[in-house]
Amino acid sequence: MYVAVGSVAGPAALGCAVAFLLRRRCALLAVSGSSMAPTYRDGDRLLALKVPARLVRRGAVVAIRMRPAGGADREDATSGDPLPTAMIKRVAALPGDRMPGSPSSTDVVPDRHVYVLGDNHGVSYDSRHTGPVPFDRLAAVVLGRIRHGAGPGTADRRVL
Repeated sequence: MYVAVGSVAGPAALGCAVAFLLRRRCALLAVSGSSMAPTYRDGDRLLALKVPARLVRRGAVVAIRMRPAGGADREDATSGDPLPTAMIKRVAALPGDRMPGSPSSTDVVPDRHVYVLGDNHGVSYDSRHTGPVPFDRLAAVVLGRIRHGAGPGTADRRVL
């Protein structure tokens, strides 16, 4: 098929191409829990951009893929859809940086890892418990909130 410049099909094709790219590069996330309070609260909807891990910067809020127990992806029993889950955390340190809270100056974040913390340190399960996160588990960088949550129990667990 040929598309002439300035034809009606040109803008439509461009719109389809942009929509396709956005679907491949963007993710809608739902916050579940209070580990990122007060920045994000339970039920908030977030827009995130899938970017290479090497482009993630200190202070960015990221979605981290969780590994299901047993290593296999779980499925929704009613629909057969995979249910990947993610943690939403803030990047506190990059490769080569000193690990936050470490008493030793020799404790640095390893190559191809980041150290993440929840904004609500009192309840957050983060790198203080699990250690640095490998680059291959970084799914997306949060661009911002698109909708406030309606309260506890409203979050959609299908995030990535």
